[in-house]
Amino acid sequence: MNKAELLKEFLLNNVINGKDDIGYDDSLINSGLVDSFGILEIVFFIEKTFGVKVQDFEIIDANADTISKIVELIESK
Repeated sequence: MNKAELLKEFLLNNVINGKDDIGYDDSLINSGLVDSFGILEIVFFIEKTFGVKVQDFEIIDANADTISKIVELIESK
């Protein structure tokens, strides 16, 4: 699995309730699918899975509101 697929699977299984699928460019934060606690879960998942240090504010400040943008942020590290 690539980074986007791993992140999508994690989100659907652990963060987003009531959704069977999301697109890689679907809004996560602005749509309300992911709240502040969800952002922290994403940060911990990124650190554990990819070994990359990301701060919660980086996801918000980088407008990393989609799986695709979060992957770009991971790869820029």
